[in-house]
Amino acid sequence: MKNLYLFFLFVLTCLTCLTTLAQDYKGIWTGYLRADVFDATVLNMQYILHVKDQNQNIVNGKAYLYRNNPLKAEGSLDFIGVLKGSELKIKELKILYSRIPADTARFLCIKDLKLTLSQEKGVENLRGTFTGAGENAVACYPGKVYLERFNKDNQDDIPSHLLTNLLLDDRDPNVFMQTKLARPIVIEVTNNVIELEIGDYLREDGDIISVYHNRRQFLKNLPILNKKSIHTLRLNRDTELHEIILFAENLGRIPPNTSTLKVFDGSKEHQIQITSNREVSAVVYLQYNPEQKDPSQ
Repeated sequence: MKNLYLFFLFVLTCLTCLTTLAQDYKGIWTGYLRADVFDATVLNMQYILHVKDQNQNIVNGKAYLYRNNPLKAEGSLDFIGVLKGSELKIKELKILYSRIPADTARFLCIKDLKLTLSQEKGVENLRGTFTGAGENAVACYPGKVYLERFNKDNQDDIPSHLLTNLLLDDRDPNVFMQTKLARPIVIEVTNNVIELEIGDYLREDGDIISVYHNRRQFLKNLPILNKKSIHTLRLNRDTELHEIILFAENLGRIPPNTSTLKVFDGSKEHQIQITSNREVSAVVYLQYNPEQKDPSQ
């Protein structure tokens, strides 16, 4: 009986280890994006995800695109992501750099990737699909994604200059406008139309903030007053994770910059006390999940 107990304990421990390893996404993933255009032309771009940070079920980092033939093309973007079991959903945020010819312009857009983790011949891979739109709202070519965890067998697939940049990149992904991004507060919302109510935490002291949605300015130089202001934010239904940054434009008369944020999605209300300063910006992730709606509503 004792030996049987030890056997089951060993199996449980191994399963736990495998689960933990399967959910560790930090590191470099390399592969490609493929789009079939009008059922005739096939476009391919090398795609690299550098997952630089993982905090429980939230990841972030930097994405790279590259192609050498027939015309050279390259670019990079910031991204955030959310994990659900073996599924990874990536939201690209901002184009940091681009040199893209016309035929691949619709690859360097702000993409949403839906990926599933699996293992083949001992190598972890991410397979899935992508959609999205450019900064000018022109839709991306939708397509497929295949990535492998970086290893000795695929390191030659990455151009040497790009690999060097990847391995030497010590940039903190949790920085925005020269401020450190605080650990995000994650709120689940079930509707894509959100009301943000912003007011002073205790008393007016001249605090001013700007609010960014997925790194794009949503509210500029908003005074924090006792009389709360209400702002409507429409979320893209195809995007699960939305980043809200509250950036302190000043510290008011009594530092730090403080405010109260209420998030109302039509059925549930969440209230958060926000603190930002010149060194740290507050972050809220809205995790859009319409499947969690109350059936009685």
